[in-house]
Order: sequence, then structure tokens, then C-alpha cells
Amino acid sequence: MLDFKVNDWQKDWVAFYAQQRIQPQMDMVEKGSGDREALELWSALQLKIPDLFLDLDIVPALLHGDLWGGNVAEDSSGPIIFDPASFYGHSEYELAIAGMFGGFSSTFYSAYHNKIPKAPGFEKRLKLYQLFHYLNHWNHFGSGYRGSSLNIMRNLIK
Repeated sequence: MLDFKVNDWQKDWVAFYAQQRIQPQMDMVEKGSGDREALELWSALQLKIPDLFLDLDIVPALLHGDLWGGNVAEDSSGPIIFDPASFYGHSEYELAIAGMFGGFSSTFYSAYHNKIPKAPGFEKRLKLYQLFHYLNHWNHFGSGYRGSSLNIMRNLIK
């Protein structure tokens, strides 16, 4: 379901995320519905995105890319993680969809943040990363995800 039309290596994570993750989703929104409000919000949000990453040293991590409860299981040999949409990116991105559809237990998040502590601005970046998934769902499953997409953009522009 995740649609990564462009997945080229870039030295700059912020540019990669804006240009190769959000922009293609916004292009699909424009083509599919021509939603003027979404396009206006995206124009404003693009200017704010770099501010969410000030003084942050991002070390590329290999990401699953679609890590949510539906892509995790367990058998007698231990945990199984499947259906990846892998790419290299900011480790925080991995948690975006993880909390959107039921999420994982608090033990999961405690263990995660024990290894990778929350950096300042984490909550806003998490919303920015969730934006991709809401837009992707809007494009694949319909306008029921429009409100969530627009709310995230409105809140990040403030």
C-alpha cells in the first residue's frame, strides 16, 4: 500500500522527506481531488518543516517504514516483522504509524526510547511523520483521512 515513487539517496533528510515522501502524496491529492485547502496548507507547511529539525543530528537508520500492529506477529521462535517498506531515514519516522492504528504496548515505547531517547521537538516531528501516512491513506482509501491530514498541517503551521 505504501507508494514510494522516488526513493533516491539524499544527503539531507529534511529535503528527502519533503520532496520524496510528502510531495508525491500531495501530488496525488491534487490529481485526485484538487483539494485547494490541502494544497494551501502544504505550501505553508513546507516553509516550517526545517524549523522542526533545528540542532538535530540525524544519523540515517534502516527503517521498516510501515511498522504497525498489522505487520507484527509472534510464533514459537519469537517476534516476526513483515511487509516492510524499507528505506534509510530518521529513526523517529518509524514510530509514526506505530501509534496510529492501535499502536504497541507502553513496554515497546519504553524500550525504544531507552535505546533512542526523545530529542527536543519529538512530538511535532512525530505528527509530521504521521502526515505521510494519513495522506497515503487518503490517497488509497478515500477522503475519510482528509480531516486528519489537514489537522496535522494546520497544527504544524501554528
